[in-house]
Amino acid sequence: MKIIGIAGSLRPGAYIRKLLEASARELPTSVDFEIWDGLDQVPPFQEGPLPQRVDELCHILSGADGLLVAAPAHSILPPQLGHALAWAASSRGGAVLVGKPAVVLTACLHAHEATWTQTELRRALGAAGAVVYGADLVVSSALSQFDSEGRLVDPEFRVRLCGVLEGLCKPSFTKSTV
Repeated sequence: MKIIGIAGSLRPGAYIRKLLEASARELPTSVDFEIWDGLDQVPPFQEGPLPQRVDELCHILSGADGLLVAAPAHSILPPQLGHALAWAASSRGGAVLVGKPAVVLTACLHAHEATWTQTELRRALGAAGAVVYGADLVVSSALSQFDSEGRLVDPEFRVRLCGVLEGLCKPSFTKSTV
């Protein structure tokens, strides 16, 4: 099983990148997890041929069994993430998210900060045909959620995260049976 992770921030050292990396440690060992790092090179949706990084993203997503998206808490969806989802949703991009299970994670200082990001991300993924699995998980007080090695320290959050990841990795949610 292959899961693709996308961090919706271009900032080096962003907490959402750390959240994806920490999530990778919680996935079953049978899962092949890859974080796609080309978001900074995805242009807005436009006419013409697929840009190279967009083609790469669509190819990677088409071969994946699921998607794990981590986004920062903003009042809007980060533009580059919105562009990537628009391309992946398009027929030119192969509509590669149709039926694809997805999990949304956010990292922020306070849980209420993530409400709009989660809403917008769920809407964009749903419009692209993805099946957003389970409850969205918010890592509040993001500064204190990771130890010096980048592992999640809150045992309650880890249990909730593992439950959502387990659901994402169930064979009944993979593209072969959707």
